Amino acid sequence: MRDIIILGTIFFHFVLLVASPAMGGGPANASQISCFVMGAVSPSYNPFTALFVEDPQFTYRAYLIPYLNSIKERQKLDRLYYPRTGRELIEGYDVMVFYHARIGHFTPRKLHDLDSAFREKGMVGAASPSTTWDSTWVPTILYDLMPVSQYYDYVRNKPYRVVFRKELEPVFTPFAKLGMEKVYGANWHYMTPRQGSVTWADMQPNNNPWLVSWRPGGTNAGMMWVFTGTFDHSWWGLSYVYEGNNPYVVDMVTNLLFYSLGMPLIDDIHARREARRVLYHFQAQKLLVLSMMEWADNFGANIIPLNDKLKELEGEVGKAVGLYVNQEYDAAISFMESISTDVIGITEEAVRLKNEAMTWVYIIEYLVVTSTTLLSGYIVWSFMVKRSKYRSVDTTKLRMIYEDGKI
Repeated sequence: MRDIIILGTIFFHFVLLVASPAMGGGPANASQISCFVMGAVSPSYNPFTALFVEDPQFTYRAYLIPYLNSIKERQKLDRLYYPRTGRELIEGYDVMVFYHARIGHFTPRKLHDLDSAFREKGMVGAASPSTTWDSTWVPTILYDLMPVSQYYDYVRNKPYRVVFRKELEPVFTPFAKLGMEKVYGANWHYMTPRQGSVTWADMQPNNNPWLVSWRPGGTNAGMMWVFTGTFDHSWWGLSYVYEGNNPYVVDMVTNLLFYSLGMPLIDDIHARREARRVLYHFQAQKLLVLSMMEWADNFGANIIPLNDKLKELEGEVGKAVGLYVNQEYDAAISFMESISTDVIGITEEAVRLKNEAMTWVYIIEYLVVTSTTLLSGYIVWSFMVKRSKYRSVDTTKLRMIYEDGKI
């Protein structure tokens, strides 16, 4: 049974890594942000993964760390999915996200690499430790990286709302104007901020810290963030991506990462959302076109001309993505609108190919059904209507033969 669980876990990791936009090796573009998510990685539960799935500003790799009894089994998964060396970790990623990340089995070397990345290489860290606080963080050198000294007592079903501190830099205050402070959550942890840390938001009415950050000591320390409530789903309102009861969640997380990396904050939240929507809409259309092309190809249609057009269009959309990554949202929207006719044309061409393939399927099925019906009708007609051609025979029966009064 354990072998089956391990094989299933490895297969799930493989699917996650194949589906992830980034496969390590450093950011593909200087303006893109490369991220590594560990622990609970589903976009339905993790707002950072939800952001990385939706937003072309980010590339990411996801590593689900399952609850396995054997440390050896976890270390086997590390060899498959975690950066092999400190250099690969530092050069490959700008952000590390820990959510229920059970890394208590990490070797001293891996812990040292993480400590060096956060203190000396400017890597950003975001964590919602939950039950891993006592086992993963407190006993290791990573404890000193955290902007909180205590993380305890998970409180359930006690409503709160988040109030951002207005006297700080405007990382989150634009979202207060959009109504984010009116959203209620239900589950949270107590946290004790360290001296020198910054509390960005508090929970009301309990007046406990909700979000805390700092830059730990080091020559080039990155920002470390800690959230309470284990990404409380009732507050974050995640529904696979971001359209739950708190629709600006991924934009808030984006601003958090922009601020941490010294990038300009979002100047127009609505323009960014619209630009992201049109880019996401193109990706959805592209998947639809690819599925229809695959269907047509299975029935022998010539998809090469359409495939060439799609590749050319993807190159054009890449320009819009570049504008988006450089935070030129209005220009990205205008560019996508200018090529909308081409997108529609390729979609219509894919539909035409699919319809042609389906037409031949219908014709073949019609011929098969028709020929089968005719053949069956002829056989029935031959046996039932033309039976006069067959000569009648007398009925035979078994007769008892007697000889000398014996059978």
